[in-house]
Amino acid sequence: MKWLVKQAILWHRYLGIFFCLFFAIWFLSGVVMMYASMPELTEADRLAHLAQLDLSTVRLSPSDAWAKLQQSDSPLRITIGMVGARPVFRFFPASGKWISVFADDGEVLRSLDPSTAVQVATAYEKLPSRAMHVIRELPDVDQWTVDPTFRAYLPFQLVAAEDGNGTEYYVSEATGSVFLGTTGRSRFLAWCGAIPHWWYIRSLRANGPLWRGVMITASAWGIVMCIAGITAGILRFSPSRRFRVPGHANSYIPYAGWKRWHYYFAGFFGLFTLTWMISGFFTMTPGRWSPGPDPTEAEIRAFAGADLNPQAFRLAPAPAIRLFQRCLQPVELEMIIFEGQPYYLARDHGSEMRLLSGLGGSDTCFSEMPAHDLARAASRAAGNAAPLESTMLRAYDTYYYDYSHRKPLPIFRVRLTDSRHTWLYINPRTALIQARYTNRSRYERWLWQGLHDLDFPFLYWHRPAWDLTVIILSVGGMALIVTSIVLAWKYLLQSTKRNFRTALSLRVETKYRGKPTMGSRQ
Repeated sequence: MKWLVKQAILWHRYLGIFFCLFFAIWFLSGVVMMYASMPELTEADRLAHLAQLDLSTVRLSPSDAWAKLQQSDSPLRITIGMVGARPVFRFFPASGKWISVFADDGEVLRSLDPSTAVQVATAYEKLPSRAMHVIRELPDVDQWTVDPTFRAYLPFQLVAAEDGNGTEYYVSEATGSVFLGTTGRSRFLAWCGAIPHWWYIRSLRANGPLWRGVMITASAWGIVMCIAGITAGILRFSPSRRFRVPGHANSYIPYAGWKRWHYYFAGFFGLFTLTWMISGFFTMTPGRWSPGPDPTEAEIRAFAGADLNPQAFRLAPAPAIRLFQRCLQPVELEMIIFEGQPYYLARDHGSEMRLLSGLGGSDTCFSEMPAHDLARAASRAAGNAAPLESTMLRAYDTYYYDYSHRKPLPIFRVRLTDSRHTWLYINPRTALIQARYTNRSRYERWLWQGLHDLDFPFLYWHRPAWDLTVIILSVGGMALIVTSIVLAWKYLLQSTKRNFRTALSLRVETKYRGKPTMGSRQ
């Protein structure tokens, strides 16, 4: 038992000295992240700033434009939008990088000159062009575009707006559109929250495998530190009050001063600190044990029922726009396949959406796909597994939810009888899979959003109860870390003094070694 106590104390002490500052950063940045994350451009903001679609100058069909790119596979996505006053087809091939082709003359968008980038940003923000200027071209990701998914839009023209807010726009040269906007405030809050919490330093995060390895390793050692501390605390507790320390004649624990405070805070908040470390470890999905909530490419293809083939669209985009204009004013078209059939999906400034058959046999746009068709497609996506239960959700459930209410509703949920017990959440307005949860994905939801974010339904739907709970636990954890920092500093100071005295005494001993003493003289 003594050996176990000694080892637990040693492991906790030395790991605590190394990790105490990191824990302090995690607690403080976690509170900031409750209200601010990395800068982003939401789908609603993106659509609200797009130009009205004008396809009157289209001279090229989507299939002809795709053929010009000489790609071997079918495209994964096709959208139709505007770059300035020119219509453009945007293709997302299997290579994972957007390619744009102008629909008026078939020119492939290779790059954007500074004046065009300023024009795109000016149209987005509705500022005069003299209030915009290009800072530089970004051939690779920077601090604000470091997420791996952003590489599909490279390179960027970084455009600054003289609006008093330090606004900077990232104009994608792959799509000819504004991809991201940041302000001085959003960048500052990211440096206080998301960047230190996730270790999103560009030099580290740009290397995905290295970043995952560092985060997994750091979290694992943090877990060892917490377990060692809890073990030592339990083993050093005396129900008989056998310890005598200054100020406490009969004490449960053999500590006084800062160590005593550290023990108390650990008793209240140590377990929560451990669960945060364990859940943080699992957010990195070590060993790829969970597939996550995003559908695979194979599941998306199976759900659609066929590859996305532009030649399947008998109705051209220009007449499709005229039909859509009876029910909304599109700012973007997307070409999709559902149940093996082609459809146009139109979006307007207010994020409203309508569907239209791409075969040209109907001139009626509609808002949702039939539920029985969605259930049949869901079964096909899960290997033709039979549906166990299906329902149209008008409100969020335990797995499909969003604090900011950005995730679309209604959502069609299908539970399937496959070996992984798959649940599919399908957007009936887009005929696309919004999320996919297997048995492991559902475990991950509780290990990540449950234990790490405290996303339990009885808390997150009753704010500010969730806010108060997380803040109180974070403040308690921060108090625990403050005592850790003080103890680490005192230990290092004492060790330095002790080592200095030892080194000094050895130096003195070496200096006088071999010299005769007074009594030895003849």
